[in-house]
Amino acid sequence: MMSMRLACTCLVLAELIAPAAAQQPSGSPDKTELRKVIEEYCTAVTDLAAERRAARQAAALQELQAKVDARLTLLEDRARELADLIAKRDALRNLARKELVEIYAGMDPEAAAAQMEKLDMRLASSVLRQLKPRQASAILDVMKPELAAQMVRLIAVPAADGTSPP
Repeated sequence: MMSMRLACTCLVLAELIAPAAAQQPSGSPDKTELRKVIEEYCTAVTDLAAERRAARQAAALQELQAKVDARLTLLEDRARELADLIAKRDALRNLARKELVEIYAGMDPEAAAAQMEKLDMRLASSVLRQLKPRQASAILDVMKPELAAQMVRLIAVPAADGTSPP
């Protein structure tokens, strides 16, 4: 846009100066020399404008690149956070290892219920999930009704943190 205006301005300038050059005495530069000087000037000005425009565009691109880089860094940070959350979820899943399940399977239902009432609900529900149904029902039968209901909800519905029954 700017170079088009400069080109038009140069053409108008050349047309205005040309009649004046024709009226100049014979010792002054002729019309073709004057037109050549005008064209050189206009070319230099147009090139300068193009360089400035290219510099502004390069600066804008650098600014956009910085924004993209910042966004990419943020996304990479979020990906790391997500990987950490997945690792924590997997760790919670593994809390109720086979050995722990075997320990509760061998316990008296009243004793197992008393201990499970003091455990983290997710851990206790994970252990109950892995017990045989008859053993789990015996433990739930002797638990406080409110806690037993919470355990059943955790067993029946996957937790909001994405854990699912093993």
